[in-house]
Amino acid sequence: MRRNHPTRGATLALTALVAALLGASQPARAQSEIFDDLLEKLRDKGVLSQDEYNALKQARDEERLEQRAERRKEAMKEAQAVEKEEKAKEEEKTTLKGRFRDGFTFESGDKQHSISVTGRVQADYRSFSEDSTNANSANTFDVRRAYIGVTGKFYNDWTFDVTADVAQTSAPQLDVAWLNWGKYKPVQARAGQFKMPFSLEELTSSRFIDFQERSLVNSLVPAKERGAMLHGSPGTGLFYGVALSNGAGKNANETSAIEDSKDIIGRLGVNAAEWLDNKDIVLHVAGAYSTGTIPGNASPVGSGVRTEGRGLTFFNTANFGAATDDVDRSRTGGELSVAWGPIKAQAEYVKSNFDWTAGGVGFDQDIKAYYAEAMWLITGEKYADAYRGGAYAAIKPRNTFGSGGWGAWEVGVRYTDFDAEDFTPSAGLTNKATAYTVGLKWIPVTNVRFYLNYVMTDFDTPVAVNGGTTDNEEAITLRAAVYF
Repeated sequence: MRRNHPTRGATLALTALVAALLGASQPARAQSEIFDDLLEKLRDKGVLSQDEYNALKQARDEERLEQRAERRKEAMKEAQAVEKEEKAKEEEKTTLKGRFRDGFTFESGDKQHSISVTGRVQADYRSFSEDSTNANSANTFDVRRAYIGVTGKFYNDWTFDVTADVAQTSAPQLDVAWLNWGKYKPVQARAGQFKMPFSLEELTSSRFIDFQERSLVNSLVPAKERGAMLHGSPGTGLFYGVALSNGAGKNANETSAIEDSKDIIGRLGVNAAEWLDNKDIVLHVAGAYSTGTIPGNASPVGSGVRTEGRGLTFFNTANFGAATDDVDRSRTGGELSVAWGPIKAQAEYVKSNFDWTAGGVGFDQDIKAYYAEAMWLITGEKYADAYRGGAYAAIKPRNTFGSGGWGAWEVGVRYTDFDAEDFTPSAGLTNKATAYTVGLKWIPVTNVRFYLNYVMTDFDTPVAVNGGTTDNEEAITLRAAVYF
């Protein structure tokens, strides 16, 4: 019987189909070898002529070259895309991007570096009762503070702050300027001009204080001075600070090459609420102490003590003057702040002791002050949300004004007692006073605050005013404040 052979076209189609079926589940290299073996067998059996075999082999080789070129092209594209992506990631790490979050900040993509422009303006109005009005307590508008500064960090661990006070009547003054190394939370180091570690009220920024002015206690505590400090949080809820300073106040260098001992200032405290892992409360207890010397020609209270309404200077006293040696000064402070949700109670006590010798006679005299206050956020915000690191920061309204809410509203009362009875007051002044403050605060958005305070100060003995004397001062004060 005669066998019927398929046509040559059919044979070629069959060859391609078989090659495709065989290679569908094979690697590319195996596919190529199977196809070459198949072509050779078809040639050897006479199904393909040598010319057809050569043509198919050439076509196959050309296809392989095209596939290789296409694969190289795709690989090159993928490599370029990967390189571009990696380059973009590296550039993003160091590229500064601007954002606003309670202030204007530029931050690198890796968050290792940042720089912020900061500032605050506090525009006040003060009105005093007629019988206590004199040159220091006239009804007046005032720019209480106007600060502009730059803060930032480098390589995550190095932070800085340089801020100027431009509200001074004579010329702008440096407010703070410090560098801080903070790689380790338990032990950080700071140098420059900064707030000393003493007093919860002082360490709470003027942006966030409870009333328009700090209490009379603040006249006895170290504030911003030049020096160096170790500080940190060595454990849950714990905080401390130990500083060495000139002890001469803001923008003051040491001036005596003979007697240039430095003030040692320390503060240690705890927020026990963190031990309980309760984020709704604050249980703050802290103590502070400082020791050092001041010149014999200084006054115990600098230029004097003004009322909490920023009216009368009611206490000052003569310089130590005839002291044969510099005066030893020590200050002891205690703090307590308890908050539960929108309610807060807070108190501080400070005693400033002065020990010196004049004319062969030794003196050991004290000035003491304390305050106690109660605050209520009537719109329900929590004080614990604003507490961190041993001080209070911004209250953030639950519902901001203009976005369907009325912001945060707060009311508070404070009682302060000041006692310098160990010292004889300057003529026309007194050495004891008590102050009563009632305050209302509106925080429409986080960065804006409005204060309305009523302050009455009772003097232990009458204080001289124009045309006579007064035994009290009443003040109504207003403030519109913004910070960024």
